[in-house]
Amino acid sequence: MANAKETRILVEPDGTITMRVNAPPLKGKANREIVKWLSKKLGTSSSQIRIVAGLTSNLKAIAIAGMSERGFLEALGRNKAALR
Repeated sequence: MANAKETRILVEPDGTITMRVNAPPLKGKANREIVKWLSKKLGTSSSQIRIVAGLTSNLKAIAIAGMSERGFLEALGRNKAALR
């Protein structure tokens, strides 16, 4: 969801990952915020993070070089502060 009060990620009980983004969905600003925020929270270069599907949609697929979905969730779990 774009234009949120703050950028943060939520992991729902069913495993669904939802991200609220503090950027408007105009000219790729929200997409750039997603990549920048994930890169900072995961301690990786933004060049390692790509939006592979859904550039113009609310539903996106993101690839992080060298990190599996399980690794991503574990990284978030180890660092609860990464969720905000």
